[in-house]
Amino acid sequence: MRIKPESGVNNPKIAVVVGSGGIKPACAIALFELLESLDIDIDLLIGCSGGAIVSAMRGFGYNSAEITDLFTKYLTKSLFSHIDYRTLLGIAKMPFGRFDKTRGILKPQRLIDVLKIIFKNSKFDSLKIPTLVQVTNVDNGEGALIDSGDIAEAVYSSAAQFPFFPPLNIGGKWFVDGAFSSPLPVLEAVNRGYDVIIAIAIEQQVKMESKSFIEYFHQFISRSYTSTQKKQMALAIDMHHHEIVVINMHFDELIHMWDVDKLPVIIQTGKKIIDKKKNEIIAAIDNFKNRRKH
Repeated sequence: MRIKPESGVNNPKIAVVVGSGGIKPACAIALFELLESLDIDIDLLIGCSGGAIVSAMRGFGYNSAEITDLFTKYLTKSLFSHIDYRTLLGIAKMPFGRFDKTRGILKPQRLIDVLKIIFKNSKFDSLKIPTLVQVTNVDNGEGALIDSGDIAEAVYSSAAQFPFFPPLNIGGKWFVDGAFSSPLPVLEAVNRGYDVIIAIAIEQQVKMESKSFIEYFHQFISRSYTSTQKKQMALAIDMHHHEIVVINMHFDELIHMWDVDKLPVIIQTGKKIIDKKKNEIIAAIDNFKNRRKH
């Protein structure tokens, strides 16, 4: 069995799409590690929500080990502990409360500051791999892609799961979590004519009864995203005439976006699943090469 795909003029254009899922898209680090070991270049990265963070890190030039270190160093529970009590009072319509589309249950500045450190206050034109970030327009509910301006602001907007984090104003428009419109934006890679598309889909199978409003809301959102994701994936496969490799990352336990202590489990899960899909990824690239030769 050949370990590494052949190189040459027949190499396909490869797009990697990493879907939403809080902190769980960190499992995509294992895919980047595999592609690095095989000397396979990524021509386009598309990320949504948590997938936007890890995709933008790779697009910025960080390797797999560096991405892991950055997640461990900067993504701590303190980012999810700065509660906006005026917003909570506003939701309850109590005195001194205030709520509108510019506010969320958590104050966002700590997360934005961390992202600015990670991306060194850089713009999209400094990325080493072209990267698209999926967001949702708060005012009309339509999805949009950001590929210019401040990287940290775009990535924050893509991951800002309302009502926990508030939307962000970028270019006069208010953007929030891209998962509300396209949790796994594979269609964007299809529309751009990429030959081989590798998609990381996050699936969380949780059958336990919710013990709190937060758990119930989180599970409901996860189910909604999964349903939308499957429909969009089916359409993408029907439209695409080359190779789409779908990597379903299954998580049997409930992992919230603030469960950063579970990062080792997330990364290990990614490694196990990517190892099982390794041959399929290589075969997809080779199949396209063979078709191109003929």
